[in-house]
Amino acid sequence: MKKIIFVVIALNFIVSFNLHADRRYFARSYTSYTLPANALELEIWNTGKIGKDAGYFYRWQPRVEFEYGVTDRLTTSIYFNFDETRSKNNSYPSKSFSLSSTSYEIRYRLSEVGEYFVDPTLYAEVYYGGDKIKYEPKIFLTKRFNNFISVVNINSEIERYFADQKTESKFEVTGGVSYELNNNFAAGIEFRHHLNYTKIYETKKNQAFFIGPTLNIQTSKFYFTINFLAQINGTPQGDKNLDLIGHEKYELRSILGIEL
Repeated sequence: MKKIIFVVIALNFIVSFNLHADRRYFARSYTSYTLPANALELEIWNTGKIGKDAGYFYRWQPRVEFEYGVTDRLTTSIYFNFDETRSKNNSYPSKSFSLSSTSYEIRYRLSEVGEYFVDPTLYAEVYYGGDKIKYEPKIFLTKRFNNFISVVNINSEIERYFADQKTESKFEVTGGVSYELNNNFAAGIEFRHHLNYTKIYETKKNQAFFIGPTLNIQTSKFYFTINFLAQINGTPQGDKNLDLIGHEKYELRSILGIEL
């Protein structure tokens, strides 16, 4: 029932506004480009994580983002993050659909587009849930040449749990290349390399490398981007050299963007 309510709210947003969204080529990586000053945008995210080392596992993480251009170089956002896990015949607990946290983001573009060989942007996000707080500094690098656009994101996460005073950290590099076939369609490939650590980068617990296709559709009313990733290598290695304890076998993400 809660899922149905969420979908209805999303559809109401889509049909209630005049939509003229900016283009987003990748689902896993940000480009360095920021919103124009005073622009307001809604993004509806859905992320699915599928498959563990045993039994059935599916984790669904919707996200609703409101993004605002403070200046042409500075963009701020607020996110409402949801979470649900369905699991059976394994040791991973199920979790009912709920609002898990809110998070706040700023992005600052360091230069004019095309001023340097690559376009750099700095990013910071603070994430607050009922049991933890998380900090995420990131760097985005973007290069466009003709109809190709390429990105690399370097991401760090530090999570602090209140109840047991435990700290965990993560490091991630994502990137991709997309080709703009025309004004309405782009296709490419993305990768994700994710590592989990104890404390603040003290001991590596596990890591996994993912790769897969990305598609983007752009119209005068909205943009829609979808990406599918498959894990191709991980450690500690289990079946088929994958880490299916700290990570999932497959990941699927879609983003619907609407300019308000």
